[in-house]
Amino acid sequence: MKYVKRNALAGRRLTTWEDLNHWLERWSLEVADRPIHGTTHERPADRFAREQLTPLGTRPAYRYERVQTRRVANDALVTIGAARYSVPVAYVGQTVSVQEGTSRYEIFHRARLIARHEKAARHSVVMDPVHYAGLLRTGGKPSSGAPPHFDPYFGGLGEVMVRDLKLYEAISQSEEGEAR
Repeated sequence: MKYVKRNALAGRRLTTWEDLNHWLERWSLEVADRPIHGTTHERPADRFAREQLTPLGTRPAYRYERVQTRRVANDALVTIGAARYSVPVAYVGQTVSVQEGTSRYEIFHRARLIARHEKAARHSVVMDPVHYAGLLRTGGKPSSGAPPHFDPYFGGLGEVMVRDLKLYEAISQSEEGEAR
């Protein structure tokens, strides 16, 4: 770029893109392609004539991919690029790797694909209902009594004692009287 700026464009005032393109094409053929290149020790025009370059139309598209690491939040969502994407609830609290392609994200846990989402706008929340299967009861079915299997913090806490609220009221009033 420095060579083009200092040699082809220095001191020139071109008013349109068309003028710029015509000038650069002419400059390339008449000036830039003629001297011997310092690295290849050949004229660029001779080098390009000898090389068998592949036309761009037959090459596969450029594959953009970036891998990131994320921790799955308690709501089974992973934050990527200012948006949030769901993964199966079994992975809450786990570390996952996110492979970003040009149009979608693929989320892996220990090399196993667990979720795939198309890229969404910033601040979006993308949730796949399948990722939450079995989490909520639907249709008013009674609970089996077992704790949810996805909650990593659930411990056998036992039964909660049910008391009349008047008992708590009486205790709070007696503590107020003692404090005075």
